[in-house]
Amino acid sequence: MSTISEIFNAYININILLILVFGFWYIARMLLKPMGMAHAYTTQLRLLNGVFLAVVISPVFILFFSLLSKYSVVSPEFTLNLSDIIVAQYLNGNFNMKPDTLEEYLSLRSQLSANFLGMGSYLGIFILGLIISGAVLVLARFALSVYALKRIINQSQVWRKTGNLHLLISDTISVPFSTRTFRERFIIIPSNMLTNIKDLRMVVSHEFQHMRQLDLEWEIFMELLRPVFFWNPIYYLWKRQLEQLRELSCDKRVLARKRYDTKEYCACLLQVCQNSLSKSHLLFTAIPKVALIKTDRALFSRNSASLLRQRVNSLLDGNIKPYPKLVFLGIIIPLLAIVVVSTLAIQQPDDWSQDRIMLSTIINLDRLAEHNSMETNF
Repeated sequence: MSTISEIFNAYININILLILVFGFWYIARMLLKPMGMAHAYTTQLRLLNGVFLAVVISPVFILFFSLLSKYSVVSPEFTLNLSDIIVAQYLNGNFNMKPDTLEEYLSLRSQLSANFLGMGSYLGIFILGLIISGAVLVLARFALSVYALKRIINQSQVWRKTGNLHLLISDTISVPFSTRTFRERFIIIPSNMLTNIKDLRMVVSHEFQHMRQLDLEWEIFMELLRPVFFWNPIYYLWKRQLEQLRELSCDKRVLARKRYDTKEYCACLLQVCQNSLSKSHLLFTAIPKVALIKTDRALFSRNSASLLRQRVNSLLDGNIKPYPKLVFLGIIIPLLAIVVVSTLAIQQPDDWSQDRIMLSTIINLDRLAEHNSMETNF
């Protein structure tokens, strides 16, 4: 039961952390505007990826902090746990509250976890069933999507092949996209684009840029995490931000090479979007792919027309400006520090810490005094 409890608490913690850190990320992105970095999409994409990765590996921070305490690098009395800090502030007299009321608030999560893990109620069984069923359905959907993708690849014609990169032509798709397996990478292009060499070159350059940015790997990584976060709306908002920034970044970096005319590039995007409306889509939204134009209507996804409009407006404003690595480091380091502190702050506290024992003693003394008072009055 101890191991199950630890896994459950870790699961709850990482979902709470995802919510908290997304809020900090959103504030940080808003602060980039007055700094003149509203169009620094590549920098924002790297920040978003870095912070999300920090959330995923947050258990490593807990282990590292435990090792520091174990080997006395950090004093055992030093704590970043929010609950312990609140208890310490209460014992120092910085705020007033009944001690048993404070204890009740602080132990609320522990009680809920114990009730849920004990399965003493039908509600706990129902919630567990929903979590397991949802995860299984998400995995089944992903498996069907990968099967559909494999069919598209098998039915496509090989146009070019360089190393592990395959350029394929397909009659069954309307939107070009790139994907990959463990060893091979694919760019799949609709057959109707072969008549326009300019558009074809721009599409291939666009998908090549996605590969340079490791967008395929991030897409697969996010999809593999979907069973863990499928019920958390913040996961879908985070994924939407990722999709938005990677397209805006890719567009800017392709045009930064000044090989294509901006208006022709925008016309290509609009043409692909128009072609996508004339065919039924054979792609499941869960396929690990990066398409030139986003066309799905999934829950929490950004409206396709709105994203396309933003991409075109971003390209036409002509604001293509590189930012030094020091700017990136100056932003990512505080964000990572916030992730680390938040990770440690939301952990369940040690029930037998010195401050906890002191609080428990105060509660017992108050109860004893109240009991003695009742006996005296009687």
